[in-house]
Amino acid sequence: MVIINRLFNDAASIAIIRAADGPTSIVVAQKLNSRYLGAIMVAACSYMALVPIIQPPIIRLLTTKKERLIRMNNNEPNVSKITIILFPTIVTIISGLIAPQSISLISFLMFGNLIKESGVLNSLKETAQNALTNIITIFLGLTIASQMQAEQFLKIETIIILLLGLFVFIFDIAGGVIFAKIVNLFSKEKINPMIGAAEISAFPMSGRVVHKMAIEEDPTNFILMNSIGVNVFGQIASVIAGGLFLNFFG
Repeated sequence: MVIINRLFNDAASIAIIRAADGPTSIVVAQKLNSRYLGAIMVAACSYMALVPIIQPPIIRLLTTKKERLIRMNNNEPNVSKITIILFPTIVTIISGLIAPQSISLISFLMFGNLIKESGVLNSLKETAQNALTNIITIFLGLTIASQMQAEQFLKIETIIILLLGLFVFIFDIAGGVIFAKIVNLFSKEKINPMIGAAEISAFPMSGRVVHKMAIEEDPTNFILMNSIGVNVFGQIASVIAGGLFLNFFG
């Protein structure tokens, strides 16, 4: 029974790579005590960095030029300040009810959003966006490096995990594009299917890549806000998915 549980934990830790979110993958692998933590860390963070290389050819393969030229409504909705401030709190509460294990991740994500949107914590906002981000990045790199001992990392299982991670990452991008195309079959107001690829959690790189592809097709077609919106919800969904994995297997 212990061996079966360990296999399930390893499988869940590897599967969460598809979320394309480094912190989520690291937290899930650590809490499930996966034997492949180092490989999972490297795979998740590597594919996040490779979004500009991996994403465009998949999008072009699955879309036509006509679809990539679809314009979308860029009119900014009139959202009140109170709604903007309540958003991170409500998201945290709902995420906690759905997947209690996701609280540690979603609360940090939403706390950063709250600092930015409150309008009264400018010094904290600047620190979080610059110095704190750089410090955390350094510690994240050190954490990954500490898990890459030769006897644990230089194994055939590592290559298999990297390949599996690449497969699910590609499948995730393709799934978003295909879903957007399916929605267009039943919708009068068409959406640009490229934004479906931005549903991965590699924020904000994925949304920017999609926007760049749109303006390459038509320099006046700005879909940045649409793609970033999808990207944000992809990030939230990846954290909830990680929490559900921990609820099921933890």
